[in-house]
This record gives sequence, C-alpha cells and structure tokens, in this order.
Amino acid sequence: MPEGKRISDVDFIKMMKTSQEQERLGHLGRINHGMVMNHPPEGSGVSLDSLLQGHTIEEETSQVSATIPASDRQLLYIDVSLIDPNPLAPREVYTHEMILERAEALREQGQHDPIHVIPNQEAPGRYIICDGWTRVQACLAHKVLPALLAEVHTKLSLQDSAWFGYQQNEERQQHCDLDRASFYEKLIAAGESASEIAKKAKLSKSMMSFYRSYAKLPEDVLEVIRQEPTKFGATAAYQLFKLYEACGIRKTISVATRFSDEDHPVRWLVNQVQAHLNTGEKKSATASKNVRYSNGFFKKKGDIFEVSIQVAPEKQAAFAQALEALLDTVAIQHQDALPFDGKAEQ
Repeated sequence: MPEGKRISDVDFIKMMKTSQEQERLGHLGRINHGMVMNHPPEGSGVSLDSLLQGHTIEEETSQVSATIPASDRQLLYIDVSLIDPNPLAPREVYTHEMILERAEALREQGQHDPIHVIPNQEAPGRYIICDGWTRVQACLAHKVLPALLAEVHTKLSLQDSAWFGYQQNEERQQHCDLDRASFYEKLIAAGESASEIAKKAKLSKSMMSFYRSYAKLPEDVLEVIRQEPTKFGATAAYQLFKLYEACGIRKTISVATRFSDEDHPVRWLVNQVQAHLNTGEKKSATASKNVRYSNGFFKKKGDIFEVSIQVAPEKQAAFAQALEALLDTVAIQHQDALPFDGKAEQ
C-alpha cells in the first residue's frame, strides 16, 4: 500500500492481525510502516494486542468506532529507526533500568498508546519525537518492536512539540527537577525568556532561579547529581551553587556526595551550606595581613588596622586630608577625645 494512504478500521485490524502472525513467524519487518489509520484504537489500559485478540473483526470495528470521535489527526505505523530525538527534549535522565523496564513492559503487554511525533523538516521521511522517547529507546536497544504506532502532529513547531512532551510527562510520570531545569535552559537557548517559561510552567520567579542553579554548577558537581537525580531537587541545587560560589568545587563535591551517599534530608544540606558560609565569613573577618614598605608598614589583625608610614613633606597635607576623610567613615570619637595634634583645645 503506498505510503500516506488512509485505511479503514477493518483493514487496519486485518493488517494488525496479519502483522501479529508475522511476528510469531519472525517476519514482522515485512509490514508497510507508512500506512495511515483514520480512527486509531485508544483508551486507558487497552493495548493493541487486546483489541486484536479474542473478538471478531466486526466486534472490534464496532468497539473502535464507538470510542473514537471523528478527528483530523494522522496515525502512522513508523519504523523506530526513523524516529529522531527532540533537541529540546523535556527529559534529561534516562537510566538503563528505566529503558529495560519499558522494554519488558512492551514485550509482555504490547503498545497501549501511540507515541507522538512531528515530521523532521530537515530530513524528509523521518520524524522527531514529541512524547514516547523511552519506548523508542527500548525498542532500539532491546529489539522489542521494529515499529511503533505514532500520532503525527503536522502543525506543531519544535518548541511546541517539546512543551507537548513536557505536559504529557508531567501528567503521566513527572520529571525530576534536573530534567525540568535542563528543559528550561534549552528553551532559553532557543529564544524563550525565563519569565515566559516560568509562566508556562507555573513557577514563581524565585523557584525559576532555583532551577537555573543547575546550569551554573560545574560538570563535576553535575556528575554527582546525575547519579541520584531524584535526590537533588532544585532547592538542593541552589544550596550547592551557593556553596560552590563561596567555597569552591572540592568542598561542593564533598558535601554533595555526603548528602547523597548518607541519604540526608534537604534540611541537613541547608545546615551544612550555612555552616560553611559562616565559617568562611569568620575566617575572612579574622584574617591577618602584614605589609612592610621601605618607609613604613601596614598591619591588619582581625578587625584591628595599624599603619605607620613616613610621608614626604610635599605630600603630607594631601595625605593627612585623605586619611582624616577615611577615618571619618569608621572612627567613633569620644566626647573627651584630644584633637589630632595631641594638644587640648583652648
């Protein structure tokens, strides 16, 4: 059947029955992946396999027609090798376990719902994923199904497709905060403002700044976060960024690793960061300094400053005026203080 030609519900079910038989014989790859269906089967908890087994063609067609309203959407049975990742993908973290679990579910239960794609404008005949990338990866990595039923959205832009996938994931299986933060940064790089994204994602400005902390952390710290992404929420990322700014990468990695390995609550992390920040402030306040010059010295110990300097005659007036002006910004005079020359006022 030529690619792009629509088929009836009865023909589709016949085709799927034939494809199931071919799969049992090891020849599933012979089916045409360009077929289009007017009214795809759908509904919660109903797989394609369950629709294609145990009923007559007439019964199945009746069920499909009764549950699917008229729609202009287009569904294709697409070879998984023709589906490309979305450069603005909302999910960042895909673990081996996650993909293997989805592969086993597909193998045991079949495909419940269609994935969602848009045409790849730069590669005719190929598609970009909107929603369902875990299933595509499962099929590619574990050879579960050579093709997946996909709903093709021809009117979505790349950014709209990314937001579509984001909403689908949030409703079905929420992202971790690292996923969300990476998605927001991709959109910002693509031209959306942080305020626009915050509005769409229903975030406060302060929470948006927390999410943006991930992008400010060095790669070595992000590697620790990627090991346990659900552990490091946006609040944790913000705390680690504060620590990194104040104390550097080594201390940040050390605290982040303890936070993860010892499974501490976020309150522990907040306290650790605050303790390190306070220690840094105390060290800075009590730091000593001793500078010697050929004509004098400058000393600082804690909050005490001491200066002894010999000034050339031609510079003394300007120096005295500048020094007194500087002292006026910090010095606190007593009522019985002597004037600068040490003589009592007459």
